[in-house]
Amino acid sequence: MAEPVHIRAHRALEGRRKRVGRFTRRTLARPHRTLVVPLLGGPESEHALALACRIAADKRAHLLMLAPIFVEAELPLDAHFHDEECELRKELARARALVESYGVSVRGRIVRVREGQLGRAVADEADATRASLIVVGAENESRHGFRRPFSRDIWSILHDSPCRVMVATGIGNGARTARSAA
Repeated sequence: MAEPVHIRAHRALEGRRKRVGRFTRRTLARPHRTLVVPLLGGPESEHALALACRIAADKRAHLLMLAPIFVEAELPLDAHFHDEECELRKELARARALVESYGVSVRGRIVRVREGQLGRAVADEADATRASLIVVGAENESRHGFRRPFSRDIWSILHDSPCRVMVATGIGNGARTARSAA
């Protein structure tokens, strides 16, 4: 006598669940090979870079630093920004020295983006390098509640990312005032 249809469907569903569970465990256990760090300036970005260096040194991963040039909508993306590019190259060289002090291999790249479209550029670079983690430093803007805790660029990174994103906010204002009061 043949099995009823509902028993066969239940067995097929259990098999799919086991395969999805194995895939999820393998994916989450996969070591980080490449980490992407957008350099947005400020102490939060430096904190994110140091955090990414510690993760990369621990996991023997590579780092890709992205330094964005924000191009206004009226200008073409390939417009000349000699002064800005020189400043970003200096910033990348300083950050490269910090990363190499951790014993991590690093590459730096300057990307040109429009305002609010940083996430798409970071996602494209992360996808091209098959990055497993994006570490971004962001100022916490939630002084008036949690309606919009991050800037538009951080939201675009979170929305467009092809992999996991770690947001490093640094030391909060409450921790600073508690330290200074002590």
